[in-house]
Amino acid sequence: MLNNPNFLAFIVAAVWGLAPIFEKISLKELDPIFVLVVRFVIITCMILPFFLTSTNFNQLSTLSFKNLMLIVIPGILAVIGIYLYFNALVGSSASKIVPLTATYPLFTCFYGYLFLKEEITIEKVIGTILIIIGVFVLNYSDYIKS
Repeated sequence: MLNNPNFLAFIVAAVWGLAPIFEKISLKELDPIFVLVVRFVIITCMILPFFLTSTNFNQLSTLSFKNLMLIVIPGILAVIGIYLYFNALVGSSASKIVPLTATYPLFTCFYGYLFLKEEITIEKVIGTILIIIGVFVLNYSDYIKS
C-alpha cells in the first residue's frame, strides 16, 4: 500500500485535513507570526538530522544559483501563504478557510499553462468548475449576507 501513490495522497489529505484544527486552536491564543516561526524552527530541527546524514548533503557544493532560486522562491511564497492562511483562520472558521485555500489547483492549472506550457484539458476545465461550485456551496450563506 505504501507504494500506491493514490493511497499515499489520500493519507496526505487526511493528515493535512487534521492540521488546521490544531492551527485554529493555537491561533486563538497565539499570534500568527509566532506560530509560523515556531512551526518552521521545529520542522527545521526535525528535518536537519536527516539531511545532514543523507547523500543529499553533498549536493550543496554543486547547487547552482538558478536551482537555489527555484528552491528559495517557492519557500518564500509558502511562508507568505501560510502567514496569510493563519490570519484568515483567526478571522473565520477552519471549515470555511481550508476549502477556500484548497482552490490552489485552479491557480496551478493556470500557472502551468502560462509558465510550463501545459495543456488545458476538458478534465481540468470540469475539475475547475467543480472546485468553484464547491467553494460557492460551502460559503453560500456568506455570499447571501453580503
